[in-house]
Order: sequence, then C-alpha cells, then structure tokens
Amino acid sequence: MTDPTQRFSNRVADYIKYRPKYPKEVIDILKNDIGLSPANVVADIGAGTGFLTELFLHHGNLTYAVEPNEAMRQACNHLYGADARLKIVDGSAEMTQLEDQGIDIIAAGTAFHWFDPVAAKKEFARILKPGGHILLIWNVRKDDASFTAGYEAILYRHIPEYRAAQHRKFDIEPIRSFFHPRTMKKQVLANSQLLDWEGFRGRALSSSFMPRQGGLHNKVLLAMKDLFNRHQENGKVRFQYDTLMYYTL
Repeated sequence: MTDPTQRFSNRVADYIKYRPKYPKEVIDILKNDIGLSPANVVADIGAGTGFLTELFLHHGNLTYAVEPNEAMRQACNHLYGADARLKIVDGSAEMTQLEDQGIDIIAAGTAFHWFDPVAAKKEFARILKPGGHILLIWNVRKDDASFTAGYEAILYRHIPEYRAAQHRKFDIEPIRSFFHPRTMKKQVLANSQLLDWEGFRGRALSSSFMPRQGGLHNKVLLAMKDLFNRHQENGKVRFQYDTLMYYTL
C-alpha cells in the first residue's frame, strides 16, 4: 500500500480545484462552544493544501500547518503563504516538530484516519497547552441522497481498496478513545458542491484510492459519466455532504 504521507502527491491540483471546503460556520461553533478567539494559536495537523487552515487564518489565528507531504506543503504556501500568520511545518501527527505546550487548538481536517492514534495522542498531549482543545473534522458524503448513493455504489463495486477502508474511517469509538478522558461534542453541518462533469470527474480523481490510468480507471469513469448523465440538471449535479465535527470541551 502507498505510504500515507505520499498518497496525494500526484493529485494536488485536483485536490485544490475539486475537493469541498469546510463551512464558515465551523468557526462560529468553536467561538460559542470553546471560546475560540483570534489570540489562540492553532495547529492544523495533516493540513494538506490548507482548506482548514484557511478558516483559522481568516479568523485571525496564528496557524501552524503541519503536513508531511512536500507537494501539499508547497500548494499550501502558494495559496496562503502571503499571510504572515501562516507557519508551514514539515511534520506529522506523530512528530509535529512543534514546541511543548505551545498550541491552544489542535485541528485535523479529513486526516485523523491516517494517524497512528496512540502516537498521535501522545504527541498532541505534548504540544497542547493546559486547557486546550482538539478538533477532528470531515466532509462525509450524504449517501442517503440518490446521486451520492450511486457514487458510493460505483466505488464499492469497482475499487477493492475503497471497500477495505470503509469499515474504519468514521467509527465513533476510535475518536472517543482518542479524546478520553476529555468530554467530546459532535456537530453536523450541511455542505455541498454544485459540479459540472469536469468538476465531478476531478472530484472523483482527487481521492487517493482512485486509479489514475488503465482499464480500471476507464471503467470507473464510464460508470461515473453514466451516473452524472442520469442525475444532472442543466449540466450540473449537487454533491451533498455532512460536515462532521468532533471536538473536546
């Protein structure tokens, strides 16, 4: 299996253009529930190209974007490097390279399922200030919608790696165990993308398990094109998500 830290190296452009971002309401919830303020120092672990980092920068937070993949770090710097509050770090969840007890809020956007939870929990305890908070967040497809259910069915039918990964991706117990003994709260926000065929194709190809070429690549895209054609309205489809927030109080 591909090294998790290198899985997205050849997908950065698609990731930036086609992956869903996080709702701005995430910041409002953190302000209300944990007292997030612009004075807080944030570490975005597994920051990728900076989708979650962007929310904290716009809120005024000094933000460490910790990312092990060089191509992702370069993309994050290209997108947000003009902001002096951004500090990009070559590090991982298990070895962040950050100082002891210097972080008010640790966040991870669509990244926790790649972490070694035992090593990451120990590292988070080292860098987090007393009384600090942890946020884990994902954009998860709403598979009760007919279009996204069809998308799920194509992936499950054609891609063995996808089938093997699904049972562990969003189990609540590993998250609860990671937060223990802290109190955990969950919030769910609506999120969506309106995509034409090129956007939908790019969204599919941005996933690490999607084949980039060859017979399986062609077979999956043919199935995706058929799905798109059956559900499009005025040349576009609505890709619906739940944004799941798990955070410590």
